[in-house]
Amino acid sequence: MPDLAPLRPGDPERVREYRLTARLGEGGQGTVYLGESPDGASVAVKLLRADLAQDEEALERFVREVSTTQRVSAFCTAAVLDTGVDQNRPYIVSEYIDGPTLDAVVAGEGPRTGSSLHRLAIGTVTALVAIHQAGIVHRDFKPSNVLLASDGPRVIDFGIAKALDRTSTLTAMAIGTPAYMTPEQLAGEAAGSPADMFAWGCTMVFAATGQPPFGTDSLPAIFNRIMNVEPDLSALTDPALRELVGQCLAKDAGRRPTAGEALMRLLGHTVPTAPGTPPPAAPRGILMEGVAAAQQTGPEGYAHQQGPGGYPPHQTGPGGFPPYQRGPGGFQQPQGPGGYPPHQTGPGGFPPHQTGPGGFPPHQTGPGGFQQPHGQPQGQAAFQQGPGGYPPHQTGPGGFPPQGQATFPGQLYGGPSQGASPYGMQGQQPGTSGGGGRVRRVWVAVASGLVVALIAVGVTLLIQRSGGETGEDGPSPTPVANSGGPSGTPTPAVAAIPEAERQIKLPGSSITIHESDKDPIKLTSYTLTSGKNFFLYARENGGNGFAKNDDYYDYTVDVSGAKALGTDKKYSADNYFQLSIIDRAAGSADQVKITKYPVYPTLPQWSPDGKKALVTLYELVGDKSNPYGFAVVDVATKKAKVIKVKEKDAGTWSYFWRGDGRAVGTWALAGKTQRIRFYDPQSGVVLQTLLDVGTPLTVEGDDINPSGTLLMTHCKGASEQDKEICVWSTTADAEPEARVPFDTKRLVGWYDDQHIVAWQQKGSTHEAVVIDFKGQVKRVLAVSTNAKEYEQQFMRYTRVK
Repeated sequence: MPDLAPLRPGDPERVREYRLTARLGEGGQGTVYLGESPDGASVAVKLLRADLAQDEEALERFVREVSTTQRVSAFCTAAVLDTGVDQNRPYIVSEYIDGPTLDAVVAGEGPRTGSSLHRLAIGTVTALVAIHQAGIVHRDFKPSNVLLASDGPRVIDFGIAKALDRTSTLTAMAIGTPAYMTPEQLAGEAAGSPADMFAWGCTMVFAATGQPPFGTDSLPAIFNRIMNVEPDLSALTDPALRELVGQCLAKDAGRRPTAGEALMRLLGHTVPTAPGTPPPAAPRGILMEGVAAAQQTGPEGYAHQQGPGGYPPHQTGPGGFPPYQRGPGGFQQPQGPGGYPPHQTGPGGFPPHQTGPGGFPPHQTGPGGFQQPHGQPQGQAAFQQGPGGYPPHQTGPGGFPPQGQATFPGQLYGGPSQGASPYGMQGQQPGTSGGGGRVRRVWVAVASGLVVALIAVGVTLLIQRSGGETGEDGPSPTPVANSGGPSGTPTPAVAAIPEAERQIKLPGSSITIHESDKDPIKLTSYTLTSGKNFFLYARENGGNGFAKNDDYYDYTVDVSGAKALGTDKKYSADNYFQLSIIDRAAGSADQVKITKYPVYPTLPQWSPDGKKALVTLYELVGDKSNPYGFAVVDVATKKAKVIKVKEKDAGTWSYFWRGDGRAVGTWALAGKTQRIRFYDPQSGVVLQTLLDVGTPLTVEGDDINPSGTLLMTHCKGASEQDKEICVWSTTADAEPEARVPFDTKRLVGWYDDQHIVAWQQKGSTHEAVVIDFKGQVKRVLAVSTNAKEYEQQFMRYTRVK
């Protein structure tokens, strides 16, 4: 177990909702605490120095950059559960790893040998493969950033250097520990993934000898050896490991093996050796094999049967290794895309059901909206007229969840240092004095007159910014949607938009829809208001007709078309608001009790696998509705789990499923800071935070594309007419993937992966048109000829198989 120290005077008792119980370490970047989440789980809370980012923009940028580490798949890393700002100080909350650092173990027990060293090599390089495949470079790989947990080694603290690099108040970036730096870094070049492999080789030498390969004496001497001297690797007694480490320590970055190639060699797989042959990519199965091998136990020096390359071939199969559980309520995140369904807002940002400008209720997400039921339930029809007399419309980035099965790009991983050594500092090495003390700068000349700045001599080296960085194979790969699962396959982007085959005049309205059987989406319900009257229409099962439905406020059809979710207008006999699970063919429904007055459910959504339902909860206080939380319904057991969310900045917008169905998200607003926060659906614990993805945009349907890789918002800083739609990666990168020049105040949602359905005004009419990312209109999908009706209508399109 890492050394724990009591809290000191001046330490905070809490960081947001996390109670701090002990200190894990302290260094130049900040302090790491042992914390406790609201559900009692242990977490590591890294609280950075306030002066690292002295303005709100810099704080947002730091949190956004840290969030990029969440792309990393769950292989030998620690999960980042939350990130944000508290009292003007950035913080990162990660899974607590109960284990010492590698440098502490070597200092206390001596160097690693035999199978222990092999497992360490496999586990750490597996982590680097996952990091590099996410397009991230660690830039500070060293023994104090390797934790030895009971289930194998975990690499932590990647991505922090880049986040600090892009914080505007810093003039230089922390890019590594001197003894583990590379020749190219000392020459002022960017640190790419080969730099991590060099540091990995240095760490393996340290693990086997207790000393880094280029010494621990004066900095000029260390840097001279890194640039000009070949290291002594004689302590690595295994020939295959010695050869691999030697190649990783090559002075020429281009001659070093990739992490994927190194892992395959360590696992005994044959890799290409012909000149010019590209290194292999490590598939997901190899990563799993690496995790399994790193978790194996055995006596020191146990001789495994050798495979190609001198390393034991490991096999995996069903039950071959335990699922990688991550954090409180954690789960193994399959790598791939995800979705963020609907958020709600109203004119001027009013919460749902609260009276907005002109005495009307604001817009709100959800099929059909929801008319606030007023008065104490009496076992009768709950629907009564509220302010304005009509239900709000859906809105906000996130849209409804893609109805096709899609996976999320791996839970966002990363982790603050948690071990016994001070945070951000190289742990004490055998025979050397530990770093520490007051931060100071000195200047030294290295190699051919290179000048470098050092923070805390012997701890972290700083040099001026020099270019960008790339992962193992360049930029982060585009996530790929899962093609299986009970809720069907996501509709791929069509090569050409099909022509409409029929026109359907919608009953009770001025709306005409233009359909083709080849369309990937289909209108399944819509709502209208007239004065104080509210009407829901649902599509006939298997047909093209629409009929008025007086039983529900909201009506959401699943991707198969066989089932629907409806929020009941009637209370149960014991005064519960209910959600109906509807068999559309049989015309029957099962009711699930959700909450009692004054807390009510709205905006039902199917989970991506169709096994659960999600509703947003609001609490009636006077004539206003305040955010309360969410409820998750198990469709098979007909049981509801109600979660009251504690964060005050969350829940004005509705909650939505992430693409993997294992987290629910909502918009959270605090001043000018706009973020998307994800919660565990069973405990309400914060799992992930995305920052800086534009501003809310009214959307009637899916804000996330079918593959789950893109979301839509208004561009940040757009004109007062909101003439640009920003398309973002679901990993919330700093720059949008596309800026769509189209003047609209409202969207229907995604048509396919490459086209959006947006409303545009043409004289006194409004058209829902399919547009591409250049803003070019490809086809009309619907026409509304009554401007007043348009302002009060809502159309729910469902993705079809």
